[in-house]
Order: sequence, then structure tokens, then C-alpha cells
Amino acid sequence: MGSTNLVVPVVLWGLHPPTHCVSSVFLSRDQRTLATGCYDGQICLWQVDPDTMKMTPRCLLVGHTAPVLCLSRASIIQDNNFLVSSSETGEMCTWDLVDGKCRESTKLNQVHTSIQAYHMSNCDDIRLFCNGYYAEIMVMDPFSLEVIFSLSCKVKPDWISALHVLRPSKRKDDVVLAITTTGTVKVWTLLGNENKYSEPIYENESKQIRCLNAITMSCCSQNQRTVLIVCAKYWQIYDAGDFTVLCSVISPSGERWLGGDFLGNDRVILWSDEGKGYLYRLPANAIPGLISNVSCIPDNKEFHSQSIGKDLPFLYCVLSQTGEKPLSCPPAMKLVPTTRGGKTQKYLVRGDSEGFVTLWSVPEFSLDDIKTAQTGAIPPQVMKSTICTSVNDTWSLMTPPPVGILDQLNHPSETALKLTASIYLPQQSRLVVGREDGSIIIVPATQTVMLQLLHGIHKNYHDWPPHQVLTGHRGRVNSLLCPSLAHPRYDKSHLVSGGVDFAVCLWDLYSGTLLHRFCVHAGEITQLLVPPNTCSPRIQKCICSVASDHSVTLLSLQERKCVTLASRHLFPVVSIKWRPLDDFLIVGCSDGTVYVWQMETGHLDRVLHGMLAEEVMSACDENIAETSCGSTSEIGLANPAVHFFRGLRHRNLSAIRHATQRGIHQLQQLHSHHNQHGEFLLKNRSSPLLIQGLRTNPKDAESHILFFDIEGLIFELHSEEYALMTAEALEAQEAGAQANASHASSHEAGKKISGKSYMVVF
Repeated sequence: MGSTNLVVPVVLWGLHPPTHCVSSVFLSRDQRTLATGCYDGQICLWQVDPDTMKMTPRCLLVGHTAPVLCLSRASIIQDNNFLVSSSETGEMCTWDLVDGKCRESTKLNQVHTSIQAYHMSNCDDIRLFCNGYYAEIMVMDPFSLEVIFSLSCKVKPDWISALHVLRPSKRKDDVVLAITTTGTVKVWTLLGNENKYSEPIYENESKQIRCLNAITMSCCSQNQRTVLIVCAKYWQIYDAGDFTVLCSVISPSGERWLGGDFLGNDRVILWSDEGKGYLYRLPANAIPGLISNVSCIPDNKEFHSQSIGKDLPFLYCVLSQTGEKPLSCPPAMKLVPTTRGGKTQKYLVRGDSEGFVTLWSVPEFSLDDIKTAQTGAIPPQVMKSTICTSVNDTWSLMTPPPVGILDQLNHPSETALKLTASIYLPQQSRLVVGREDGSIIIVPATQTVMLQLLHGIHKNYHDWPPHQVLTGHRGRVNSLLCPSLAHPRYDKSHLVSGGVDFAVCLWDLYSGTLLHRFCVHAGEITQLLVPPNTCSPRIQKCICSVASDHSVTLLSLQERKCVTLASRHLFPVVSIKWRPLDDFLIVGCSDGTVYVWQMETGHLDRVLHGMLAEEVMSACDENIAETSCGSTSEIGLANPAVHFFRGLRHRNLSAIRHATQRGIHQLQQLHSHHNQHGEFLLKNRSSPLLIQGLRTNPKDAESHILFFDIEGLIFELHSEEYALMTAEALEAQEAGAQANASHASSHEAGKKISGKSYMVVF
């Protein structure tokens, strides 16, 4: 559904900061923006001071439904403000880092575990080289997110676990170096004319090595014959000439390697799942092309045999954070080289499960100092982080603290109760909020929002907005549903709530009384849904509830009893689909199994697995898409709110009135030509304020987003103004508007006659 509304969102976060368990990190090359993706699917943008490296969270990008695995730049330009992200379910997004807008999004069948941004020789911009849970390398455009071409495997095809793209010296072509999960190294040579219409591009070389489940692969920029491959238990240096191992280092006791990269032609940095960085100096006999006291020339037959075991890499520095508690999951770490003022500096960035972002400025040790420490067997130096911060630290430093939607109900001496669920009733302008103690609060939305946005005034305000308290749950309220918002066939006074006490409660919104308590499930309620309008008349009077005991029920609000109980699912329920014409309720579980239930009889029709289960679920999605496309149409109209703001800025009363009248005229046209679309827009016009609950993690307290529809506000204000005006006043106002319009047209004609031109930039 196309929308031309100008909507301004405002977030009321509350006293509790959102959980941010970091899964991926990205630092821009200009050191001004840090992005951290989390396991809940959000991306936090941090504003970085390049001088002090102080970080402040700026905005939260909400778009992914699964952990964010990859973050990559989208252009070769240093100050380009675009970022590409990829999630665990194949979702990819291109974000504008200035305003946080999602420029492009898509969902692929392939899941990326790593993305390398690389500027090919024949391209104006970079290309994304992606690998993951599939047996090829996908090369994508960062802005359209289209697959330009793919690199396929002909010999021993398997998932690509790591790759590196480079341009050999004195050559114009590009080389892709990759390794599969089973340890087969592959090499592709790109000529520059590859596209999606080309023949399958197979590898030029392939060799099996003893390296399973590699995590990262990188080549030294100063000496491209040196290749670093990191696995969980060890990292190894290879000679790219024949891929013979030159040296190998086992991970520290109780730790696993997560990745690594080159600091120079003779130094590497590795990081582990404990969040530490280890700096090694490579032995001279492990560096192809360097001369040492042993035979180290790559063409020499004795080079590889003498290099192994003779000299081991020397650990000369450890980057760690003292006094921190053990991490609950592996951190996300990355080496970021930056250039500022002609000086190159490398940073090791880490984001952990507690939401902390830690940054080390990688120290530069002289070769003499390293040799002295190596000769004297001096233990490695331990370097503390340059800066360490988190969202929690930012929250604690805010004065006054962030406000919540129901702060007026919290006594300063008492611990504030967490808000766990909410629903907004636009026709009644009421907000229903469930809390962790089992109570449900109903407040007038407009007065409550006004109270919280005018922060500081309500501290001495004694006439609080009236509120209603519903008590009936024994524990946290997990979900709320007002069925009449989904379809008018339901009673407008009905409110349904589900809690941690296994109960589904039916309430009367106006009297606040508990009408019925459904005790059918054996687990806490996680979701409440409304069946489609095309179901049978009996099912149309029901609501669907999902519980943590893997059960799904259809509860009749009219008969006050359970119509269908689907409780044979072996795994948690993750999706509910409908086939109303076939009387089927389709339940998808976390293991991929699909259960097909008859709604009227409660009979289990069939259980599907594998590809057949996926086809049934996708068929339901296609049915919904066809239905929605048949009932709506995309439209595009000039936005009257933009013209309204222009008139307001220049104090042009006639322009303001003209924009308002044009907006009302468009609504009337929409209502006459596209009845359903017009009704939807008119419904929004009657609700210039919409409130949406936001919870980034199931354990978090619920925050709230206030959506102010500017056109809806204009419509309401002018409706009230015209309703209070008399007929004589309306005629006088119309005559004045016409006079102003004629004066403006004559003034514009005078400008044209005088030969002058004017341009106003907004």
C-alpha cells in the first residue's frame, strides 16, 4: 500500500536501556561512524569522535528479524554514508547512515557468513564478495543487492568457509582465493567481463590441504605470497606458491580463535573467543622472499622442511580488558585500518554479549624491541583498551533520564515496573499497557503523551490523567489483543490478554470487568492472533492463541469455550498460516515441520517435512499476496504536507490553506475512486497519533514509538477550525484567500516583466 503521509516518529525509551548483544561490528574508514549488529536483529549506529574515539549511540536501525552476521561498506568513497547488512535468515539491507533509512532490502535463499567489499578493476564502485552456507561465491551490487555473477566449484564442491580477493602486483586482473569447509583451496581469476549472463565460472586451480572449517583467510598486502588461515584450534601461515604450511600456532588453553589479519609482512594479529587480541611476529623462515640464517627461499627444496618447527612465531603483545566477567557468547571482533591526515592507524574493535564496545589502538613496536624481548624471554606486554563504552553507560549518564509512557504512575521511592505489552486504540484514543506484575493499565493516550513529552512540567503536576487498572493475571502480561481493530465483526468492548500464568483473559474495556478466563494451555501465552475474515462463521468469532508448551488454540469469544486445541507439536511454534477455504490451520515449528489442522473439528490432517513443508508455507504466503494485490493498488500523489511546511516557513497563509484544501480534495477523490484505499487513509486521518510498542529483546521492558501523522494533524485542526466558524466568517475568509492569490499572481508577473528570476531552495 503506497502512502504519501509525512510521519514523524518519537521514541519513549523508558528507564531501562535496550539489550544489545553484539554479533558483528563495523567502523567506517573516516572513524566517524561505528555500527554494531546484534543477535536480536537491530543495528546500532554510534557517533565517533575521531580525535578522542569517544562513542555515543545515535540511532537504532530496526529491519532484520534474525541475528546480523555481516556488516560491510557500500562504496569506495571514504565519506560514503551507506552500509550493507546481512542476517542469519538471508535478509540483506542497504542503509543510509545519515538518516537511518533503509535504501534497499531483499531476502535470499542463501545465508552469508562473510562479506568482503572489493573494488574490481573494471568497475566504478565496489562489489560484495559473499560466502556462507552454500557451495559458491556470490558477487553482488551493494545498492541494488542483485547478484551480478557467481563463482562455482567444479572440483569437490562444498560450502565456502573463507575467501580473500586481491589484485596481484603488475597485473590488471583480480584473483579470488577461497577455502571450503573440507579444506580444499580454490583459485578464480576474474578478467573483468563477468556478468549474470556469462557461462558458469569455475575455479582455475584447486588443492586439498589439511585445514578443516577455516574461519578467515587473508593475504599480506606487502607480501602476497603469505597467506594466513585461521581455524578454531590453530592458525597457520601458508606459502601461496604451492600452499605448503610454513608455521602453525595452537590457540591458548581454554580459548578458540575467532579470526586474524596481517599487521605487516612479518606481523599478524589474532583474536579469540575470550575477547583478547594476540600480536605475533613471524619467524623469518616463514616469510617467503626473506633471507634468514636457514634456507628460506621459496624455490629451494629444503625451505619448507627446515622452516617447520625451527622457529615459532613470537607473541610480543596481548590486547585485553582487565577485570571483566566471562562472556556468555563469543564476541564480534574486527581489525580496522584507518587513514587520517596521511597517517595510518589500525584499531581492534570488539563488541560483546553485554553490549560493551571496546577499542584498542594497535601499538607499533619497533623490530629492535621485539628482538630484545624475544632474546631475553620477556613475557608479552599487556595493553589495555583505548576506550570501552556501552548503551547502559550512555543511559546512566543521561540527565534527566529517558522518559517512559507510564512514568507518572511510578513513585520515585519505588522500583518502576517493567512494561511488557501494549496496544493502542485509535478510535477511543486510549492506550492499554500490560505490566510484569500482571496488571493492565488503560490511560488516555493524548494526555499521557503530552505529559511525558513536556518533560519537567509534570514533576509538579498533581492532576494526573485518569487511568483504569485491570487485575486478573498472576504474573507478567505477555500479549494484548483488541479483535475489533483487526475486523469490525468483533465486539468493540472486548479486550483479550495472555500472560505467564497460562491464562487467556477476556475483558470488557468500558467497565473493566473480567468476562471470562480461558485455562487451556500448559505454558505461558506468547501470541494472540485473529483468524481471516473468510473463515467459517464459527471460527470468525474466535481468536487464536499460541503458548510456550507448543500448543495452539482457537478460543470462541461468543461461546466462551475452546473450539480447537492443537497440542501435538514437538517443537516451539514459530509461524501460523491460514487456508480458510480449505478449513485449514497451518502451524510451522522451529524444526521445519508443518502441521495441518482442521479448524472446525480439531483433527490433525497431516504432518509435513522437508521441501514439502516449505512449499506449503510459501503457498500460503502467495495466497495472501494475491489477495492483498487484488484489493489494493499503488498510488502516488504529491505530498500536501510538504507544501504546507513551505507556506508555514514563509508565512504564506494562502499557500497553507491551498495545501490543506488540496489534501482534503485528494482524500475525497481517493474515497470516491478507490473506496478501500480511501477508507484506510481516512481512518489514519482520524488518528493523527499512533503508538507502537517496541521491544528489541523478549527480556526487555517495552518502549513505545509515537507516530505523528502531520497530514492527519492538519486535517484534524482545520476540521475543528471550520466546525467552529460561522457561514459569514467562512465567506469572508474565502474572499480574503482569493484576494491574496490574485495579489501573489500579479506580483509574480511583475517579477517576470522586470527580467529577474528567483529560486527558493528548501
